[in-house]
Amino acid sequence: MSRAARAFAAGFALTTAVTVEAQPIRPVAGVPTPAAHTGLDIGADRVLADWPQITAYFDALAKARPQQMKLDTLGLSTQGKPFVVAAISSPRNIARLESIRAAQARLADPRGLSAADEARLVAEQPVVVFVSCNLHSNEIGASQMAMELAYRLTTVDTLQQRLENVVIMLVPSMNPDGQQMITDWYRRNVGTPFEGGTLPWLYHVYTGHDNNRDWFMVTQQETKLVTDVLYRRWFPQVFYDVHQQGNRGMRMTVPPHVDPINPNVDPLLVRGINLIGMQMQYALEAEGKTGVGDGVTYDLWWHGGARSTPTRHNMVGLLTEAASANIATPVTQRVEELTGHPRGLPTYERKVNFPNPWQGGTWRLRDIMDYERIAAEALLELASTQRESFVRNHVQVGRKQLALGASEAPYAYVIPAGQRDPSAVQRLVEVLRLGGVEVSRATAPFRANGREYAAGAYVVDLAQPFRAHAKDLLEVQRFPSIRAYAGGPVEPPYDVAGWTLPMQLGVIAEPVTDAPLRAVSAAPIAALHDRAASCPASTVRGPVALDLRDTRAYAVLARALGAGGRARRASAPVTTREGQTLPAGTVVLDRLPSARALGDEPLCAHQVHAVSRMPAGETVRAPRIALYKPWTANMDEGWTRWVFEQHGVPFTTLTDSMARAGNLARRFDVIVVPDMPLVQMQNGLSSREAPAPYAGGLGEQGLAALADFTRAGGTLVLLDHASEFAVERLGAPVRLIAGGNRTGEANPGGDQPAVARARTTPYAPGSILRTLVNTRHVLGTSASDTTAVYFTNSLTFEVPQDAPVEVVARYPEQADDILMSGYLDGAETIARRAAMVRVSAGDGHAVLFGFRPQHRAQAYGTFRLLFNALYFGGVQ
Repeated sequence: MSRAARAFAAGFALTTAVTVEAQPIRPVAGVPTPAAHTGLDIGADRVLADWPQITAYFDALAKARPQQMKLDTLGLSTQGKPFVVAAISSPRNIARLESIRAAQARLADPRGLSAADEARLVAEQPVVVFVSCNLHSNEIGASQMAMELAYRLTTVDTLQQRLENVVIMLVPSMNPDGQQMITDWYRRNVGTPFEGGTLPWLYHVYTGHDNNRDWFMVTQQETKLVTDVLYRRWFPQVFYDVHQQGNRGMRMTVPPHVDPINPNVDPLLVRGINLIGMQMQYALEAEGKTGVGDGVTYDLWWHGGARSTPTRHNMVGLLTEAASANIATPVTQRVEELTGHPRGLPTYERKVNFPNPWQGGTWRLRDIMDYERIAAEALLELASTQRESFVRNHVQVGRKQLALGASEAPYAYVIPAGQRDPSAVQRLVEVLRLGGVEVSRATAPFRANGREYAAGAYVVDLAQPFRAHAKDLLEVQRFPSIRAYAGGPVEPPYDVAGWTLPMQLGVIAEPVTDAPLRAVSAAPIAALHDRAASCPASTVRGPVALDLRDTRAYAVLARALGAGGRARRASAPVTTREGQTLPAGTVVLDRLPSARALGDEPLCAHQVHAVSRMPAGETVRAPRIALYKPWTANMDEGWTRWVFEQHGVPFTTLTDSMARAGNLARRFDVIVVPDMPLVQMQNGLSSREAPAPYAGGLGEQGLAALADFTRAGGTLVLLDHASEFAVERLGAPVRLIAGGNRTGEANPGGDQPAVARARTTPYAPGSILRTLVNTRHVLGTSASDTTAVYFTNSLTFEVPQDAPVEVVARYPEQADDILMSGYLDGAETIARRAAMVRVSAGDGHAVLFGFRPQHRAQAYGTFRLLFNALYFGGVQ
């Protein structure tokens, strides 16, 4: 953001006459304060309210101030805790809350909105602001601040006056389970060497910190609850996500953010983000809060975070990041210990985006809460003063999306019928519908792009309000080349660079670029799930061949084996009763699992084909699977666990102590190790970081036990960086090429600019790459010969000529053919090299993935490679 733009934004904020109450809590007769109700000195050092105390307080406040606040339980969290949201506004607005909500839906979809209705709603509708607290549970301050904010919003006259023009939807914790976990762990360790330390397990049972990576895929219960509120029920104009960051730099980072801006984010929303950020800075400065800055670290490129997905739904999506304490334990820092950031603040010193650095001292939970509360109330002030502008601009952006969809290619996307993985197609449609995207299904053939599409194709017409969301998920990403100076190095991405969903799912979705779709006979998909149309029930009996090209067929296999069924992998082609010839390697079940064994897993007609008899071939048995769970809060373990559970894969959690006990081959056939480096496997958390039994990792004894398990005939499945184990401990004859050298630059020193050098390793923090799969290999069963994999500075395997290594997947010969979506520097370092291999070790095998095949439950198209490793990893 230029100096002129900053001056303009700051000047605009100045005209709104910011006033912030200096005293957070002033008693009001008959209204419980957070401290009085909980019996805790909220915000004090080493004091935390837990989730039952927070929800009890919100309930008491709603009962004491029913004209100002309505408390709603959206549902239950993953572990069964109430997930609450408080609607806070003026008495007049609370009394007409349902009509306000209905009007929001009309404003969000202006197709049925007349000019007169729009003018009337713009004149009377309050701004709806959604405030998201404590999404990351160890960023605990916002869950405590929310109680004080709610109290003030319902009792302070000046704030109530502002709420005549605003409805606040306040969620005190976006992860109630994690809020309780963090609080319990902190309380348990206060006064010990582990006070304020790391929780050894995930603070969301499946995703941990990655719960802020689930906002377009919408896999988790909490994400589903909030997504429903945002895109089906309330359609807020502003979404504010309150976070914490590390504590060695700014005390609070606010918008404006850094480049790049995703082209699907409307410029008016970017202006709104910047404007609110400047308002927050102005208010914080007026309150004497130092160390506030902008234009550092965070950008507007990636899609999938809590504040970024709303920007694709015509909402102003905000993020602030306050410096952290050690949970509720204060930290003391000298100014010389503080640092800048390579993205926006190279050194910790006064800059135009950081005019008043914090000079060190003691940083407390109370500081975090005060900064966050002041920022939230500054947002309220601006939204109230500029109510009409926010409401009108919200409608304007929606109308613009409609117009762009009708006038600018691509005009639509078509998901053709008859694809190789129908369940992946269904998952894509489901994700789009969860995000509020309109999808229809063709009831007759139609023409587009100069070709004919069959009935049954799904159509996403982009002339719809949430065009940006649909387009950003369906199109290919190309991270822009940003250089600090002409001829200088390209600034690499901060985070995920590519996420094209059809590629991740292995689905074809074709953009319509020749003209808008006309006269297409199609039926809207009203439900979130189109299972009846996509999964007609099977009625076959007797032996059946499974079509594992459908990823959900692996769930049928798991349930059949779990129910005692027999299965064989045919050694020769199989002919079905309908006369269809299926290739050698097809899995045949002796019978279909019963309805009881299937549970809620549908059995689709396209997944099974009747055959006359069981073929000759190797027996497929139900493997005894273990999933290693380190005490390092490993997110990849959590995602793997979630994918296993969703696909009916039975498994046992393997902990450090279980592994160190040895004799693993007696208990398990397959052990899966999630993405983690070997040093983390071995050492885990140190004894200074965590108490026994959570410290120490596998140790030498546990690593030896894994090696013994493999050599005794087991199958060891190693995801991404865990593949280091096979090289270092099993002697796998491959050389590892590790991604992650961010710049690929050499600096000769002094004031000379960096000079480019030839890369020796790739850099792609989150991109989709093309691999060539050996579909004749047992581990390539049912895969496409060209398969997209998700690469997160992952490993690649250089296989020496004539080495006893089975290559299952490799990158293309030409470097330019590797990147499919996102950003990849150093493609030549992985060209022709292997992405997935199998090696022998004694009587067993190790399967090495140079990527995460289940990455964040988004990489649906490579789930089958993981399932093949489970069921066929030891098959020759």
